[in-house]
Amino acid sequence: METGRWAEVASALHGAWRLACFDRAGLYFFARDAGALRRSFLAAVLVFPAFLILMPLRIPPEAWQHGHVLRILLVETIGYVVGWTAFPLIMLPVSRFLGREALWPGFIIAWNWSQVLQSGFVMAMLGLAGSGVVPAVGIGWLIEALVAVYEWFIARVALRLAAPPAALVVLIDLVTSELLSRLVAALR
Repeated sequence: METGRWAEVASALHGAWRLACFDRAGLYFFARDAGALRRSFLAAVLVFPAFLILMPLRIPPEAWQHGHVLRILLVETIGYVVGWTAFPLIMLPVSRFLGREALWPGFIIAWNWSQVLQSGFVMAMLGLAGSGVVPAVGIGWLIEALVAVYEWFIARVALRLAAPPAALVVLIDLVTSELLSRLVAALR
């Protein structure tokens, strides 16, 4: 990747970090043109290794024992790609309904780059729980809650929404993820 692209990635990740610190100015670190929207899906490539590392935690051991490893990897990877595209596509008409269609590209850009930070956070928390540094009890709920608050803040500032509609955006993401997760589990 050329130097300019790495600078854009670094700036976007800095913006995602600033948003994680509840700093609205984090939005200014994202390029917001059509090319930046396409390039923000590079975040999916950056997150994919963490997705693969965490896969054994999501899939019951008996699923692996049946020897369908290639099928599991294929179905999970297709689900991963669908997950990265489903939410932005669902959010386009939702943004239109909320009167925020013009802000949709910037929202998706910030949302996509935030996934890199979220995956790092999840990996770190699970690592700490696995090593006994933090208690493993309830760690999943804590991670989900903190990620939901982060996503809520991104929806608030990027789409310029009041608290309840921003919570609706997070709910849409959670429902979409859960439905996709169940579909993928049924197919593996």
